[in-house]
Formats: sequence, structure tokens, C-alpha cells
Amino acid sequence: MDSSIALLISIIVILLLIRLNVNISISIFIGALILGFLTIGFESLIQIAYIILSVNTIKIVVVVLLALTLGFSMEHFKLLDHLVSSAKNILGSFSVVVLPALLGFLPMPGGALISAIMIKDLVKEFKIDSELATYINYWFRHLWVPVWPLFPSLIIALAVVEVDYTEIIKATYPITITSIIAGLWFTRKLKIKFKYNLNDFKKIVFSLYPILLMSFLVLFVRLDLLVTLVLSLIILYIHKRPNIKDLKNILKKAIDPKFIVLVMAVMSFKGLIEETNAALTFFNHLNSVNFPVSIASCLLSFTIGFATGIEMSYSSIALPLLTSFTGVSSTFNPLNFMLVIASGFFGVMLSPLHLCLVLTSEYYKADLRRVYRYLISSVLVGVVTVSMVYLFHELAKPRFSQ
Repeated sequence: MDSSIALLISIIVILLLIRLNVNISISIFIGALILGFLTIGFESLIQIAYIILSVNTIKIVVVVLLALTLGFSMEHFKLLDHLVSSAKNILGSFSVVVLPALLGFLPMPGGALISAIMIKDLVKEFKIDSELATYINYWFRHLWVPVWPLFPSLIIALAVVEVDYTEIIKATYPITITSIIAGLWFTRKLKIKFKYNLNDFKKIVFSLYPILLMSFLVLFVRLDLLVTLVLSLIILYIHKRPNIKDLKNILKKAIDPKFIVLVMAVMSFKGLIEETNAALTFFNHLNSVNFPVSIASCLLSFTIGFATGIEMSYSSIALPLLTSFTGVSSTFNPLNFMLVIASGFFGVMLSPLHLCLVLTSEYYKADLRRVYRYLISSVLVGVVTVSMVYLFHELAKPRFSQ
């Protein structure tokens, strides 16, 4: 069967299974098997096994487990309690929004779990329902994906289009701005207050020192995220000197089999999309029927982001196929690039395969269908705004050239 049709069928099946409340990991694995069987047959079973046992998948599993260990360690040693109480003193209920946004500067697979753990007491205190809490934590955790240089998706994009980082920011900042506006609209009922207190500010900085250390090591020392997680944990444990009982309590919470299975399911589906060339086939079909290039490019990037739930996917799979549209180096077109990145980003944010969405909803025991009411509305705001920016500049071009 045509791989692009198989991809669409597998996505529809995953969505239907989730709608029927089938476990998300099982749903994704079934989708991967359908894509594999419809394209490469029983060989897909071998391919899935290879993907699960690959170094890349194992590394992501380890990073997720280390991120969970760091989050639960910070919780166990009361660092998160100090951070939350100080942020609440300064910002009130709006701290529920600010804390995930702060941790959003540190990219890691499933990293929204750290902020979910961090704000859980505030969620209870301010009586925020599970679905809105999931949306707040998930949405504000990802505001910086289109602009922050630590995200692998942006690093890959820089390599593909061969331009300076500042040029990327000039192209993609409307995505982040409109995401902030959409998020603030749906959290407008939270009371915003600001009461500066030097002691509380110091407590916030001190409580965040494992995260700040990681950011410094990744951004300025350029260490691998896995290494920085290990170093941050080592320094935290040297500082707090946990005993065996402390470590057992932390690891009991952090090593959760369902999170490991989730990572393997997502990576299997992503790997089969690459193996079957489903994305390239999908784009070629659109071009063959004289589909407008801008719309075809957006559809491809959105589909890849939605189908994988991984930010790197649209940069590593879709973007290299679209360099004739985005331009490279001296021919770089920031408006076209913005469309491609926005489409991929919003596709990922809507994806039921996104680890952060799934892990956060699992943690808060939220109804994922109700969470999507917020997500779809927010993405629509983003799509409309980015489209207006694009059309405004396109319509203004002839006027400026005269």
C-alpha cells in the first residue's frame, strides 16, 4: 500500500483508540504495527524491535528516567516546596503559569513532568481542575520551542537552512508571541499580582539551582543533556547527602514502567515513518496535483509533527524536503520558514503522541478529550495569527518594492 495512505490510516486508528479510552501506549503501538504491516509487512516487527533496542531510544528512556529522578529528588528535598511557596508569595495563583514557563527553558524528553510535580500543590490550593492544570503545564512548558537555541529542533533547523541564530529568531518569534497570548487568554481567570520580596527571590534562585546548572552546562559549556542531568544529580546528592532510604523512595517514584513503554511506542512509530518514507510520499502526492506549495509545505510539516509528537521530527524529516520553499543561506526566506516551523510546532502540540502531553495528563489523571478543548482553541489562535503575519508581509511586498 502507498505509505502516505498507510500513515493516515494509522493516525486515524490511534485517534479512534484514544477516543475509546484505550491505553495511549497500546494505541501508539497498534498504530505503528498498522503502518508497518501495510507498507513493509512482517518485516516491520523486526524494525520495531531494532528501534526499541537502538542506542537513541535507550538514551531517551534514560534521559526521561533521569529527568523524573531529578524532579522527584527536588521534591523529596523540599526544593520544589521552597520554589513554589516563594513564587506564590510574589505572583499569587499566576505562579501556576510562570513556573512551567521557567522550566520550559530547559528542554528534555518528558520534562513537563518536573513542572507538573512542582505545581501540583498549587493546583490543589487554587482549585484548578485536572484538565486545565494539564493544559497550563503542557502549553506554557513549550512556549520557547520555536526560539530557544537549546531545543534540538532549532539546532537541526539552523543546520538545514544555514543561517545565523538571530535570523531564525526574527522569523519564528511571532509563533512564541501568539502562543503566549493564547495561553494567557485561557488562564485569564487566574489572579495576577506582583509583590517583590528579595528573600523570596533568593529562595527561587536557590531552589532552581539544579535546573540553572543544567541550563549553564548545556548552553555555555555545550555538554550533552544526559551528562548534565547526571552531573546535576551528583551535585544535588553531594549537597543533600541522601541515605539509602531516601534514594529508594525517590527511585520508586521515578522508575515507572508505563513511562518507559510510552517512550518506546513513540519512537517505534517515528522510526517506521522514516523507514517507510511516508512523509516524502505524502509531500510528493500533494505536489503532483498542483497543490499550492505553501499549503503543501504546511501540511507536510504539520502531519510529521502530529504523527510523531516530537519537535525534532519536523526539523529533521520535513524541513530538509522543503529547502526550495524556505531557502538556504543567502536565499533564506523568513516568512516561508516561519510557516514551516509553526505548522510543525502546532502539529506536535496537538499530537496525542507527545510525551509531555501524555505524561502530564497521566500525572494529573485528566480526561485528554477535555484537555483538547483548550489545545485546539490555542492552536487555532496561533494558526490564524501566523497566517495573518504571513499574508500581511506578502501583500505589503509589492508596495515596498515600488
